[in-house]
Amino acid sequence: MKMKWIIIVFSLLFICGPSFGATLNLRATWTANTEPDMREYRLYRTDGTRTLIGTIAHPTTSYNFTITVPDNSSGTLTFVLTAVDTNNNQSADSTPASYNYNLDTIPPGVPRNLSVQNQ
Repeated sequence: MKMKWIIIVFSLLFICGPSFGATLNLRATWTANTEPDMREYRLYRTDGTRTLIGTIAHPTTSYNFTITVPDNSSGTLTFVLTAVDTNNNQSADSTPASYNYNLDTIPPGVPRNLSVQNQ
């Protein structure tokens, strides 16, 4: 009986096609920190929960990364960057950088109750 349910679930996933979201390919850029004991930068996504996106070795001043967002969604993603020195001291957050996206490909509903009269 259990095997029958597993087959049904996998069949539905295959037929309906799972929706895992859309991938955005993004690039962050910044001006290099010139302190002599700089080690790395840390890029965080800060809309919602603060999430570390990547650790980037100094003196790099750009970073390519991907973010997955829900299919057919739109919104604003917010990011900050910190600098970290060789003693592992981390700076305060940079000024936030935002990225607006719009993946809404669902057309609006059909208008209803159209009528035409003589003027």
